[in-house]
Amino acid sequence: MGLLFSPGIAQAAECSTKVNLPWETAGPGYSGDALVRGPSCADAVVLFVARRPGGEPKFDEAPDTVLPGNAPVALEITPVANVSALANAGDAAAMTKALPAALGAWLRAQAMPQKPTNRAALIAAGPTKGDCSVSDTLPWTAAGRGYHIDVFSDGTDCLNAATALVIRAPDGRPLYSAATPGFIVEIYHSALGTRADMKKALAGIETMTEDTTGRLPEWPDGLTEREITQGDFTTTVAEPFDRTSWNALREAQRPMLAVDPGIESVSLVVLMPDGRVVEVGRSRQN
Repeated sequence: MGLLFSPGIAQAAECSTKVNLPWETAGPGYSGDALVRGPSCADAVVLFVARRPGGEPKFDEAPDTVLPGNAPVALEITPVANVSALANAGDAAAMTKALPAALGAWLRAQAMPQKPTNRAALIAAGPTKGDCSVSDTLPWTAAGRGYHIDVFSDGTDCLNAATALVIRAPDGRPLYSAATPGFIVEIYHSALGTRADMKKALAGIETMTEDTTGRLPEWPDGLTEREITQGDFTTTVAEPFDRTSWNALREAQRPMLAVDPGIESVSLVVLMPDGRVVEVGRSRQN
């Protein structure tokens, strides 16, 4: 079983390493990545990525188009403290040693992907060569001094890269994280032809770093459903909010960030008074 280690990804970090493994149970051409990134190993996050053979077609191309690459089919990002195999790794060397077992366990837990009819052609297309690994750190202005947002991508080409966002407290602790394939990022932005394009796209969240919950729609009197329609958008309110607590959150003008998890909706995440960052709802265009 082959391993590929890549210490020192993108932007310098005190705890930074990567491992790649074949996804043997899924078959030829399938693989998995695990990428650790953080200011320290205690405050690092791990991004798991499962990949299939063949690149992802652009949004306006036929879905059975054969392209080189290894498109992500599953992503998960979480603090390393939540992964038992990684939680006690005190430095980058220990993290690198522990990472293959964590990635192997994660891959075994994934559902088997549906095999495409043109799998042989996708395998023959092979991987892409290049680098679309970039990173940036942006201040979360509305949250106050020290709160910041790490954004980064990892992949040999931008369309098939994995991208991630991590909200961190002033002491570096990860408070919230989300991961998205590069082809989803391209739908929200212009074409991702270069690393510069990717960096600009990921930094685009900076335009929303001053938003507060004052932008949330008011939950009107008499509405019993958890969906609030205002103009061209519908917001689905998360549990356990009710009308009173939702409108109180709106009036409190807490720091809020809109995160793009997919092509149908955005997650509305809020810095709560107790220091947690939680998803309070999702908004979609009607």
